[in-house]
Amino acid sequence: MLTAFLLSGLLIGCTKKTAPELEIEEESVIAEEENIQEVKEDSDTKSWKNTSTPEGFSNYGIEPTLNAWIAFHSEDISKTTDTNDYYLKSERIIKEHEKYFRIEGEDLQKDFDNLRMLKLAISHFNNVISVQEKDGTDTEDSYNQLNKSFKYFSELLHDINIVINYNGDGETYGVTHQLDGDKVEELESFLY
Repeated sequence: MLTAFLLSGLLIGCTKKTAPELEIEEESVIAEEENIQEVKEDSDTKSWKNTSTPEGFSNYGIEPTLNAWIAFHSEDISKTTDTNDYYLKSERIIKEHEKYFRIEGEDLQKDFDNLRMLKLAISHFNNVISVQEKDGTDTEDSYNQLNKSFKYFSELLHDINIVINYNGDGETYGVTHQLDGDKVEELESFLY
């Protein structure tokens, strides 16, 4: 019993801290929080830069620049109404982006990643419709999903054009991370 009493006294003594030690610890925690805040401010997710290498690009009769390319496709895609063109146009845009027109920047890269995922969704629904038509089954739901995928693709391309060519000033659909769009979550819940 005496041993237990002495042992508990020793343990209490070992864990007891004095007021100055607590003060130092609190200052250390505050300093760590300030450093975390500074790191967050330094790693701006909105900054981006054009890392395009358009040598060899000569399509559509436009200048081989990121600005001209994104503006052309934003306008062209908005005029597309034939579901047979959805896959081909989205595929061409993604291939050209990967080969010639690239950017670096956390949020804008997320937007291009979502554009790529929408192209995959378009491809998927295009294939599903093809199989359903061969089997003679109902394609209405698949066409609805294909149209929804292409609508998001067009809207996202439009909003990316607003970012690149108008510094984010202009009317948008609210589907970009770069512009803190209010429909990003809706778009990503559709995709993922």
